[in-house]
Amino acid sequence: MEIKRAYFPDGIAKARDELADQIIEFTRRTGARGGVVGLSGGIDSTTVAYLCKYAFDSENTTKEKLKLYGVIMPSKSNNTKDTEDGLRVATARGIKPIVIPIEYLAEAFISQIQGIKNDFDKGNLYAEIRAVVLSRVAATKNCRVMGTGNKDEDYVLGYFTKRGDGAVDNNILGNLPKRLVREMADFFKVPKDLVKKVSTAGLWEGQTDESELGYNYNQAELIQNGFDQGYTPRQIQDITGFENRIIKDVAWRHKDSEHKRNVPPVGKVKLAYKKL
Repeated sequence: MEIKRAYFPDGIAKARDELADQIIEFTRRTGARGGVVGLSGGIDSTTVAYLCKYAFDSENTTKEKLKLYGVIMPSKSNNTKDTEDGLRVATARGIKPIVIPIEYLAEAFISQIQGIKNDFDKGNLYAEIRAVVLSRVAATKNCRVMGTGNKDEDYVLGYFTKRGDGAVDNNILGNLPKRLVREMADFFKVPKDLVKKVSTAGLWEGQTDESELGYNYNQAELIQNGFDQGYTPRQIQDITGFENRIIKDVAWRHKDSEHKRNVPPVGKVKLAYKKL
C-alpha cells in the first residue's frame, strides 16, 4: 500500500503561470485595481507576495497597471524579526509597504470585552483585527485581499481563524500543501532562511504551529491524503508509522473545522409567491 502525495506534473514554472493567470483573472473580473497582502514574514505570505508581484508585473506591460501593497501589522506577540522579514520581502520585490501596529487596537477590545484573557483568545483577536485592517486598506485602494492560507492549514486541519486569516477575497495557495509552498518559494529564489523558517501564526509570544499541534505539516498532509484515498486509520498507521494520537488528531481537526470551510447556512422555509 502507498499513500500518494501531490506534485507539480508539468513543473513549477507551469504551476506558477497557472496561478498567476488566476490572480489576474480574479482581480480584473472583480474590477479591482490590485491586491493587498498581509506580510507576516512567514513563508506563505512571502510566497503569495512573490506570486502576486510576478502576476501583476507580467500583466502591467500591456494594460492598466495593477498595484500590490504589503501590509505589516506588528503586535507584542510578534518577534521583531517577523516585521524585519516582512519589510525585507517588500523591499526585495518592490512592493509598497504599509506598517500598521495593532497592539493598541487589541488593547481597546480587551478593555471593553470581558473574558479575553488567555493567549488563545487574544491570539484569535489579533488575527481578526488584522483581517479588519487588511479589509479597510484594500477598500481605500479598491484592491482585493489576497489570502495566504495553504492546504494543510485550511483544508486538512482548519488551522486558521474563521473571521481572521480566513476572511480573504481569494486564497491562491489553498490547493498547495506547505511542502509545495516551500518548493514554489524556492523556485522564486526566496531567501533560504525564509523558505526554511519555522511556521508560526503569531498568535502569542514564542508560538509555533508544530509545537501547538504536536506534529508537523508533512505528517498532517500525508494522513489526510490517506483518508481522502480511502485508507482507514489503522492502514495509515501501518503505512506511515505515525503515532495513533497524531492520526486521530488530524481526523478530529479536519471534521471539527468543517464549518470554517463552508458558507454560512441559510434558513429554509416554504414560501409561495403571488403576482403583484
